[in-house]
Amino acid sequence: MSVSLIVGTPKGAAILKSNDRQTWSEDFVLRGWPVTASVRDDKGRTYIAVNSPNYGVALFVSDDLANWKQLDAAPRYRPEDRGNPEHHRLVAKEDFGGILKGGGRFVDQIWTLHFAHGALWAGVSEAGLFVSRDYGKSWQPIDGFNEQPGRENWAPGFGGLGCHTILTDAANSNRMWAGISAAGFFRTDDGGKTWAPKNKGVNPAIDSAPASTGQCVHSVTHDPRNASVLYRQEHRGVHKSTDGGDTWHVMEEGLPVTELSDGHHCSFGFASAMDLKSGDVFVVPLDGDNFRFPRNGQLAVYRSRNGRSWEPLTTGLPDNCFTAVLRGAMSADQMDPGGLYFGTASGAVYASADRGDHWSEIATSLPRITSVDAYVH
Repeated sequence: MSVSLIVGTPKGAAILKSNDRQTWSEDFVLRGWPVTASVRDDKGRTYIAVNSPNYGVALFVSDDLANWKQLDAAPRYRPEDRGNPEHHRLVAKEDFGGILKGGGRFVDQIWTLHFAHGALWAGVSEAGLFVSRDYGKSWQPIDGFNEQPGRENWAPGFGGLGCHTILTDAANSNRMWAGISAAGFFRTDDGGKTWAPKNKGVNPAIDSAPASTGQCVHSVTHDPRNASVLYRQEHRGVHKSTDGGDTWHVMEEGLPVTELSDGHHCSFGFASAMDLKSGDVFVVPLDGDNFRFPRNGQLAVYRSRNGRSWEPLTTGLPDNCFTAVLRGAMSADQMDPGGLYFGTASGAVYASADRGDHWSEIATSLPRITSVDAYVH
């Protein structure tokens, strides 16, 4: 079987292909479009999300990863929806048309795409959820999420208010999770009508008063077939839940712990991924929110095989590296043995065909990498 990677950058998408996961070809498509996310549906079609300060958010679709057609529709808020002033301030540098001056709520980026139970989901910025049940021909807002009580207290992260994580339960289409920087992690059990914050045990939450907003979730991963076991890479550490997010506990044995700018000690990072066949989980720690590069310059992926502790994987990775791996820039191909891929903010892509034991650089000199998605043919 062959593997294709869609590597999103601010200047287009690199399409990397391999028949043996050893040698790779490279093509660069959608040139000039900032590419932020991709997904494949149950018909084998691949969708790519793009955004532009001049043309707005759009979706392209392809059956062969070579020929791309822009869809007519994309997620859009209603004209009367009001936006978050602090989010407006943070993204105003790209607001060349001055559309934010009116105070509206706008989709300025699609952070993630997710396909499950016959539906195509989009997590967007300004933070919200949209769904398409006709393969991208039309989009509907999830009002239970987008208008939920407490939204007025959401505070943007450094990049604004972004819904960057969507997870689903393979056995229950009514059960979903969504992660927002910097509002926290939420779950619905009724198909999106109502949502509850799921941050109990994540610092600074305490058992007696779990935080309802304010957690800066970076990424969350799980196996949809065992959906209640979740692994969460948070601004303030790595956590695990075994009850669908109702409670969390710190899971950092073996990870490098650093001091954050506010004095909190934890393992800081952005990306996470899971190999579903083995259950192995992967994160890429960085040296705190001050430096945001690998500890001592050694780029390392950490793996947990038992859901309790972590081991560093560095064979083939550079030891003089001062870049970062962003939240959407890691993916697993779910083959056997499992392949793992990630891209860096300095434009390099690394691949492993043995669940992280050995790594090789398969692309370089790309623009800043914001997303990596692996697809098997």
